[in-house]
Amino acid sequence: MGRRLREALSRAEWYGLLGFLGLLGFTKSYSGEPQYVFFSFFSFFSWFFVGYMQRETPDERLVQSHQRADSSTLKFFSLVLAALFAFVILNDNALHIRYVSMKAVELIVSCVFAFSVFLRSFLVYYYDRVE
Repeated sequence: MGRRLREALSRAEWYGLLGFLGLLGFTKSYSGEPQYVFFSFFSFFSWFFVGYMQRETPDERLVQSHQRADSSTLKFFSLVLAALFAFVILNDNALHIRYVSMKAVELIVSCVFAFSVFLRSFLVYYYDRVE
């Protein structure tokens, strides 16, 4: 019984339960502001699909799909980094934004994190099923 339970809990699809932590984002902090950092956990619901695929087809094609999805996700992060550098240069020369609230930074970072996790899971599905 213990061995079966360990095997069942070691599956990747259980990471999808972390998505329920995203519901904490709807609660308010002590100052009455929403907690944007918890919105990033919504993306972990996508692990239910990846875990199901890993259980069904644990073959070399799935490993290649994971590698291709990882390289595509790294390309996404390089585009985000290039956009950040462009924003810093534009801010210094044209935009002249002096103050950004911490909640705005928290929202942007959590959205980028959530989108990257969701993008990787979607690309694993796309490369495995469509191509």
